[in-house]
Parts: sequence; C-alpha cells; structure tokens
Amino acid sequence: MADLDNLDELREQDETAKETARQQEVADFRWLMSDPRGRRFMWRLMGHCKVFQPSFNPHGGVMNFNEGQRNVGLFLLGETNDLCPAMFPVMAAENAPKPVEDESN
Repeated sequence: MADLDNLDELREQDETAKETARQQEVADFRWLMSDPRGRRFMWRLMGHCKVFQPSFNPHGGVMNFNEGQRNVGLFLLGETNDLCPAMFPVMAAENAPKPVEDESN
C-alpha cells in the first residue's frame, strides 16, 4: 500500500512540475510578444515557417519538409492566439509592408 501512496505522490509532483513549467512558458511568451523586438522576431520566424503559404510540392519529401516548417509556425500562431490574441493584429500592423510613395508628382 505504501508503494501506491508513493506513486500517487510522484504523480502529483509530476503534475505540479508540468503546471509550473507551462506557467513559465506562458510568461515567457507573453513577455516576448509585449515588446516590438519580440513581435518582429516572431513575425520573421512565422514567415520563415511559411505559415501563410501553401506547402504543396509534387515531390513528397519537399512537401513533408515544408509541412514540418509550417507545423512549427502554426504552433507559434496558436500560442499567439491563445495567450495574447490582441497582439497578433499589432504584430501584423507593425510588420505590414510600407506603401511605395509615388515620386512622379
């Protein structure tokens, strides 16, 4: 019976450690997204992961590679939307292409 009590205690310690680790991840992510430099980095990383592009390629190996990259980007997008949804439009606006001024006038 003592082994079962010990097992329950170990499970509880494991759950507590997982919760603490997740809380730290959430705090880290929110900190990153609270700063313009963090949002620039995140936007660049999501762009590199081709989140907003199709991953299709007739060569299966290339498509699998593209999907792997995209999966990382989708994870980051999901974290952004779950943890700090108000920051996505801010990040998009900060990183929007600047309009080209017409110099002919």
